[in-house]
Amino acid sequence: MKWLRRITAVIGLALIIFVAACAWQILNVQYRCTPEGPAAYPSTGFGITDPGYARAEGDSFLTYPEWYIVYAYSDLAGVTRTASESSFDYFGSISGFWSSLCGARRSTSSARPPTQDQMITDYIIGSSFTAEMAVQGLYERTIGALTVAVRGATRTREDDFNLALLDDYAKFLEQTPWYRYPFAHKLSALWRDVPFELSLRSVERRLSLSLQYGIKSIYAKGIEVLAGLSPADLEIGSVVLAPSAQALPEDARIRSVREIRAADGREGVLMITPRYREFTSIIREVGAKGLSFAEIAGNTRILTTILVPPGNLPSTSGAKPIFETDVQSMPGWRRVGYDTQVSAVAALPAAVEAHGAKFEHAYDY
Repeated sequence: MKWLRRITAVIGLALIIFVAACAWQILNVQYRCTPEGPAAYPSTGFGITDPGYARAEGDSFLTYPEWYIVYAYSDLAGVTRTASESSFDYFGSISGFWSSLCGARRSTSSARPPTQDQMITDYIIGSSFTAEMAVQGLYERTIGALTVAVRGATRTREDDFNLALLDDYAKFLEQTPWYRYPFAHKLSALWRDVPFELSLRSVERRLSLSLQYGIKSIYAKGIEVLAGLSPADLEIGSVVLAPSAQALPEDARIRSVREIRAADGREGVLMITPRYREFTSIIREVGAKGLSFAEIAGNTRILTTILVPPGNLPSTSGAKPIFETDVQSMPGWRRVGYDTQVSAVAALPAAVEAHGAKFEHAYDY
């Protein structure tokens, strides 16, 4: 049948374009966005050799792409709240992923490069994110936009359900891998708890969301099996310059291991804390106590991001901007990545927020 052959040809062409686009981006990052960091680093002098303590410094910079996807979904929720899913710039989000990955890799060092596992992870999630955003963008900018126009300004119950899901999903991703999100349960709730009303937008949303979250549910199960073969470490070690453990913030998440002394006589405390969003809040607490870090996971540099309002970048000490992307849900604002000295990271939140910016996250290897 001619129509079947035409559909097959279109799908085949789309796959070829997708593979070629992803391959080009990967090759660009791999061979043009080469490390520009220093070839050697001075020792911090603490000489910690505890098993599992030291991590690849480059992984701090190359962990950013995983968080970029978190921010993309948060942006999608914000744009959906003020307009609709069809107003989100899906292809701009794809471009932002690859450009920030390039900037992050350029800031890594040949002396302390990222691990191969992290690089491969970035290429896989980048390709997956590209496919997801491209398909969703093509759909939302055509069929989705049409049903929004027919619907008018009044949201359907399905629109409200999806907005709540996007908010919940973005919050979930801040501390938990995406594949653990209960897509199947949410899909069941859509059909069980959301009263059906006969309108073009309601029918279209119900069917498109069922397809979207049904596919994600199946895909997540496969990824969860693969991730279980190499589970992520949820804690990280760092050294805070302090005379004793009693000087650390009073926080149940902080576990003091021992007090230590560097070769040059500096006093510090080796501590273990949670990773991800919780580690960023602990950095704030360390800074609020007037303390600073000597090293994090054995390293002296870390990637941070700051949300910057329209205008010039805030002045920063010990932090150099290396990339920036637009924040779609906050018109005029930018997310700026900084190559940050570990010794300066605790003071950074207060310093930039005094100038109207917002310290967002420290990427903990």
